[in-house]
Amino acid sequence: MMKWVIRGLLAVGVIAVLGTVSSYLFVDRELNRMYGAFVEVAEPELEAEAAETYALVNVSVLAPEADRFIPDQSVIVEDGLIRSVGAGEVPQGIRAIDGEGMYLVPGFTDSHVHLWESANDLLLYIANGVTQVREMNGQPNNLAWKREIEAGRVGPEIFVVAPQFATFVGFQGVMVGWTQRKTIVRNRKEIEQAVADFQAAGYDAVKSSSYLSRENYDQLSEVAAEAGMPLVGHIPMATDLDAVWRGSASEIAHIEELVKQLDKEFGGYGPDQAEAFLEFVRERSDDVAAHLVQEGIMVTSTMSLVDSFHRQKSHLKDVLQAAELEYENPGIAEGTVITSRGMGWLPEVNIYRWPEGMDARRQARSLVYWKAYAEAQHILFEAMLEHGVDILAGTDANVPVMVPGFSFHDELEAINEAGMSPAEVLASATVTPAAFMGSNTGEISAGRKANMVLLRENPLEDISATRAIEMVTLGSNVFDREDLDAMLQSVADANDESRKVALAAD
Repeated sequence: MMKWVIRGLLAVGVIAVLGTVSSYLFVDRELNRMYGAFVEVAEPELEAEAAETYALVNVSVLAPEADRFIPDQSVIVEDGLIRSVGAGEVPQGIRAIDGEGMYLVPGFTDSHVHLWESANDLLLYIANGVTQVREMNGQPNNLAWKREIEAGRVGPEIFVVAPQFATFVGFQGVMVGWTQRKTIVRNRKEIEQAVADFQAAGYDAVKSSSYLSRENYDQLSEVAAEAGMPLVGHIPMATDLDAVWRGSASEIAHIEELVKQLDKEFGGYGPDQAEAFLEFVRERSDDVAAHLVQEGIMVTSTMSLVDSFHRQKSHLKDVLQAAELEYENPGIAEGTVITSRGMGWLPEVNIYRWPEGMDARRQARSLVYWKAYAEAQHILFEAMLEHGVDILAGTDANVPVMVPGFSFHDELEAINEAGMSPAEVLASATVTPAAFMGSNTGEISAGRKANMVLLRENPLEDISATRAIEMVTLGSNVFDREDLDAMLQSVADANDESRKVALAAD
């Protein structure tokens, strides 16, 4: 009898193990699908061929200060680097590309993106003139792409920030680390080991998340400084601005991080306190901006995203229709059954949508709250401009509704409308992030890498001209408008092949 009991218990155990393994494999596959691992890979047919030497002639070149164009210039490129910029003659035998009537700017940098697992995004950035990105929750596949691009693959240079640090305990920590790809730490020893491992793996910086404990944030700040790794990212909700000012953070990933901290100081606002909260932000904004300058902390904008929150709640279908949704990673747009919506964009799964059943009164009050939230970031942004805080243009791409590449131009227009001059906007997208990331790009001058964008219109007159792209150069590679269109079409076609949910007709 005992033999059969033992056999029965073993059978139950085997079934339980198989069930656990099956569940794990199912969930893991769904997560990978959501992040884009199974999206068809775009393979455009490009006419561009690497040229050892070429020149762009008769072109207006953006000055290194990004505040004016110098007309009638010739830019000679040799072995992927700019050899000279000036009005002199181009030696015979060099391929000359006529840029008469056009404007040459450095390749743009989106300082806040999430690539996740669809390599198609790499093409979207190049097609939109973005030749460098800062990946803000990097994964091993992003490091692999970085190395491949350095070896010649078509894509933007990638500054890879390690998976963001968060403090959770027990099973919750396991689940958050697995499903959200975060670095879970509980003490200084774990932080030291993680920073050392990330540095050895080739990551360029470490990132604090909103869910890092106060103690762990202070420890990460110390450990990162000792290791010589930049600390960037969120301001944890468990800490405060004083901890940021005394710490080693060199960048804050969103203006809204400061909004959240001022909301804490205020005591938490609701619709009825919205005006009082905004007045509080006005009173505190100069002090916050002054501290940012004093501590040498840059801020990434992501203004277009935060401005969209209330519109995604109240007019989501209109917002989605205006977005270039055909280019968005289908896995991300569709979400996943694991969390019922995952990172979803579409109406049924959108992460910013109102809960089902919310009545009109509550919706109206919600709009008051979120409009005040957006206005608070504008107040802070104005103070930052007045005090001279260094701003990095960034989108938080792949968060709804920031389509990689395309949303970058939305962001440039948003920060221009919020008070930045076109010259300041261009600096935030070129020379400023290049200096922050230590890349040999960001301006058109001798010795710099020839990552450049040829525009048909003048962005200093109208910043929306950054969309009027005629050509993109990546070192020795020259991609004309036909090549850029082929990149876009190949991504749209690959995405269509990978969809599980059809996009709604206009």
